[in-house]
Amino acid sequence: MANEKTPLRETAPTSPERAKKTTDRSTVARRRVVVGIIVALVVIAGLWFLFGRGKDSPIPFIGSTAPEVPTFQFSKAQPKYEALQAHLAKAKLEKAAKHALPTIEKGTAQFLQAGYVNPDGWGDAGSIDDFFTDDAKAQVDPNVETLTLGTSASDQFDTFTPKKKGNTIKVTALIDGNLNVTRAAAEFTFKGTAANGDGTTKS
Repeated sequence: MANEKTPLRETAPTSPERAKKTTDRSTVARRRVVVGIIVALVVIAGLWFLFGRGKDSPIPFIGSTAPEVPTFQFSKAQPKYEALQAHLAKAKLEKAAKHALPTIEKGTAQFLQAGYVNPDGWGDAGSIDDFFTDDAKAQVDPNVETLTLGTSASDQFDTFTPKKKGNTIKVTALIDGNLNVTRAAAEFTFKGTAANGDGTTKS
């Protein structure tokens, strides 16, 4: 028995009203796609803002033009010692001096950071007060022009950038008979360049 193919039903003509509805749906679909892309971009930007930055990274402010303040570190540190008692083992004296070095090096670097590298500390005695003993604090304000970049520095410069090389420190520890460091003195070389926004510099 031969099979006959069932003829396909002719497609019904599209009415004007139906065509209009189809066009409207297409327009709405395109708008949804565009809105969807915009929302996706906003979500991605939000995720970067929340998770993309390191925990110590500064939050960028739109339109901010303030230059980043560099962090100062000595390029070379050398421990020295002076024994307050004779016949102490040299190796033990050197070990005690080396042990005292990081604390003095770090404190001196922070002092220079506060008074010279960071523009907020220029001419401000309060920015470096904590680095001095109570007896010495009375001398900070009268000598603020030397202990910081100066009270007029902000009128002349915008930034101070330490040299990457040549900033050295030598810490001499005074060590008693029990190998305790009683005092320490630091001698350091500190170089950098102060610059203005118009390119003016001063080393």
